[in-house]
Amino acid sequence: MFGMNWFYDLPVAVSLPLFVILFVVVSLLILLALRPWVKRMAENPGEWDRVLGYAISSYGLFYGILLALVAVSVYQNYVQVHDAVLSETSALAALYRDVSGFSHADAVPLQNGLRDYVHNVITQDWPLQRQGIVPVDATATVDTLQRRLFAVEPTTPGQQSLLTQTIGAFDDFVAARRARLADTVLSLPPLLWGVLWAGAVINAVMLGLIQVKRLTIHLAMSGLIGLYVGLLIYTTASLDHPYAGTVSIGPEAFELLLTQVMNR
Repeated sequence: MFGMNWFYDLPVAVSLPLFVILFVVVSLLILLALRPWVKRMAENPGEWDRVLGYAISSYGLFYGILLALVAVSVYQNYVQVHDAVLSETSALAALYRDVSGFSHADAVPLQNGLRDYVHNVITQDWPLQRQGIVPVDATATVDTLQRRLFAVEPTTPGQQSLLTQTIGAFDDFVAARRARLADTVLSLPPLLWGVLWAGAVINAVMLGLIQVKRLTIHLAMSGLIGLYVGLLIYTTASLDHPYAGTVSIGPEAFELLLTQVMNR
């Protein structure tokens, strides 16, 4: 399960300002704690600024690249989950239309089973996936659909061709379903999150080591940079679990499938 359910349960209007404000406040507190020490240690301002400038330039380059790569990776994961959901609903739509070509005795149980499956995905699977739990209850429904499909006995070449096509659609559905379920626990490794947070602390320390005579200018400069870094980390965290939070992938595709294709 996710370790920050409270973060994903809050609406963006609450979580975003709260997160960024806390992030900036901590950054400024680090700055205020370092200013007296910097005044004592920087006996040679020219040398201090020169060495610190090299350090900040190197650090900013590496941390900026890391943030960019992580943001791209998280967004790609989000798109991957979105594509998996669309693939499953597309396969289900094709499967539902294919089975309608069977005899009434074969088509009705299969179509009813597909409707029940989609309904269970919306009402049972999605709440679990929002919590980072991989659903397993629908497996029995899929097994039942498979047995019913394989029990169909075609009597004409046309029916045999339709059955082959339907089995192919069923296989596509199963593969897409497995991808959707596997993506439930898709997220950045904890080690990478540790590096990101360590980098954020180092960023605040670096800004606090800069010599600025006027405290207000120092606070404003560090606060703006901290604000932007906080926004980047917040966005990364919001997209890190594609099924959780306000910025998440919902069951809308399955709801449309249920109402527009399956007429329920």
